[in-house]
Amino acid sequence: MRSIIPNIMKHPSLIERPPVLIDIGASGSLPAQWKFLAPYSICVAFDADTRDFDIKETENKGWNKLFYINRLIASKTANNVDFFLTKSPYCSSSLCPDNESLLPWAFSPLFEVNETIKLPAVDLQSVLSKLGIDYIDWYKTDTQGTDQRLFDTLPKNVVSKIIAAEFEPGIIDAYLGEDKLHKLMAYMDKLPFWITHMEIKGSQRIDQDDLKSLSFVQQRSVESFLKTAPGWCEISYVNKLDDEEITCREFLLAWTVAYIKSEHGFALHVAKKGQQKFGEPIFFELQQVSRQKLSSVSGYTRFGLKVLKRIARLAR
Repeated sequence: MRSIIPNIMKHPSLIERPPVLIDIGASGSLPAQWKFLAPYSICVAFDADTRDFDIKETENKGWNKLFYINRLIASKTANNVDFFLTKSPYCSSSLCPDNESLLPWAFSPLFEVNETIKLPAVDLQSVLSKLGIDYIDWYKTDTQGTDQRLFDTLPKNVVSKIIAAEFEPGIIDAYLGEDKLHKLMAYMDKLPFWITHMEIKGSQRIDQDDLKSLSFVQQRSVESFLKTAPGWCEISYVNKLDDEEITCREFLLAWTVAYIKSEHGFALHVAKKGQQKFGEPIFFELQQVSRQKLSSVSGYTRFGLKVLKRIARLAR
């Protein structure tokens, strides 16, 4: 992977306009998949914070440019927005937890509000404008209930050229007025994206009184004694590249993203279409890499194991 990506990133279009990666709700580490693009990319990471507003460029850390911005991102700029600090910092949100609906779930104590504070908020476009950025390539957000409404604030010409978009919407009622998975999927169906990954996560359905009646071990490791029911979802989208205005640069990045995400069938399609559309030699090389990946030993090994399992079932 390391050998092909540097070749792609030497393309003049990507030197002139480096990949831009946005992470909203970046408490903790940045996505592991981004490390392959980091040396060539601009990363803008947001997290809500009580300090004064600051746009801080962090030195190196393996990135072309890395900006950490300590500000709450909202649909529009505001001086004072309620922010609910919960028992678990990963559940804190600008939306109030729906404590009544959360009662039947094992993880409901994590959403208990310790304090409600006022934070200033900025809209994403204003910050990007200050940074001199007018495009996004890889967009990731986990804002505890507001993922869809924030994405909806982006201009259509920006959205149409985003290569990858990742969200973490809820399935159950966890916050009042939240953007849920079904709404997000209906919204994204109208845009030029397809789903590359969905991972359902959740908690255990048990009333708090019943949970407290269990033994200490059962309470501390309830997931070992009860099945996990769906509660939220990590969902990732990739651009279909159907827009005629999408350039060679976006095709190269789309192939790179597909390669990183192991979507080698789509990567082959992108390389072939890119060659037909732009006639650049690099797309021949990318086709070869995709075909090699599709013909990998691991693929044949999985196929062989599948055949053996089928034979074993028939022999019973």
